[in-house]
Amino acid sequence: MSTFFPKEAPPRAHLYMNHYSFNSPKQLHNRCITTHPFNHKIQVFLPTELSPTNQAALTERLLNETSTYYHAHIPLSLLLTSNFMQYIRNGMVALSVQGGIDTHDVVCVDGKGKLALNLTKDSYEQLGLSGKPSTFHQDRQRYVVEIELNKPAMIPGKPGFERIKWCFENTFAAPFSMLFASVDPQGVLLPLEFPESARATPMTFNIQSTPLNNVVIPDTTPIRTIGKNDLRWRRSVSELYEWIGLASMQSERITFGDNIDPFLCVYSPPSPPITEDQQGSKPSSGCLIEISGFIPSQSIVRILEALRLLLDSSDSMLSSTQGWANMTVWGFQDSPISWVGREHGHLVSGENMYSFFLWPSSVPTRHSKDQPDQGVYVLLENVAAHDAHS
Repeated sequence: MSTFFPKEAPPRAHLYMNHYSFNSPKQLHNRCITTHPFNHKIQVFLPTELSPTNQAALTERLLNETSTYYHAHIPLSLLLTSNFMQYIRNGMVALSVQGGIDTHDVVCVDGKGKLALNLTKDSYEQLGLSGKPSTFHQDRQRYVVEIELNKPAMIPGKPGFERIKWCFENTFAAPFSMLFASVDPQGVLLPLEFPESARATPMTFNIQSTPLNNVVIPDTTPIRTIGKNDLRWRRSVSELYEWIGLASMQSERITFGDNIDPFLCVYSPPSPPITEDQQGSKPSSGCLIEISGFIPSQSIVRILEALRLLLDSSDSMLSSTQGWANMTVWGFQDSPISWVGREHGHLVSGENMYSFFLWPSSVPTRHSKDQPDQGVYVLLENVAAHDAHS
């Protein structure tokens, strides 16, 4: 008689939800953004219809100016030159984009002076520097090497520096296709200079505005206060997050009057706000603004602050019944690290993204009409199973 042994359950992605205030001294929103250095897309959703003129004005208000980053092909030894060591001290971020995190050699500079290399077994043995096995490859087929380039010992002539330089020039000299950006503390991107051999190309953010017409826009006020039923709150947040995902795909499932056969899809949008005439659901309009490129975290902080100012301004284009916004940020799926320098892998999809729901800070909650919510926001972090942030 044979014995059945159940297979080990596959690792699962995680969705973390936080209800917080911008006025908290812990500044969770800043910590989430600034410790997540590698981002390729921001999406802002506003539940209002915008004219082309207003869309252009809003985009300029969010971004402030066109930002430049670079695509270049460099050997890692270039990072140890005096110019690039200064860029690294000034907060430069860099990420290789020539292969997957589970199958190729991937390297990055995290903006805080750490150079991280996530390498195949063959490349690690060829490199000749000390590292550790990858957290997500217990068969020791991948290794992680981390080098703190901001340490006082990282100067020419010191044994450690010269050892790394020799390895990058002799045993690991192949060039990497990489993205680079350097920002000041205010989030303004700074110019970088490359040697001619790097074939560096300046690039700008791609910005696109898309109207969403005849859609059912949900009511977000239920998630502004957790209340006593935490499970119900989490379910409401998940439903709104799912709706934002469908909106980003411009799915027909959120259009007003959608009558898809339930055999094909059982989804139904969350309830819209109740209008003054109590007539229930009506078609609405919204706007999606997408910014894509190699986006440093300091620029995202600035965009979030601009979005908060928009919500709080007296001349805001948002009506009082739809006074909210969503900002979702996607991290690179093949980044070697995600949040706080923690190791990141891909497995199935490599998610490392976060999403803010926010409202005007001066608007009272429906549970407490006398006291304003003082800048309440809801933050979600979607983290892949192969991510040490989980």
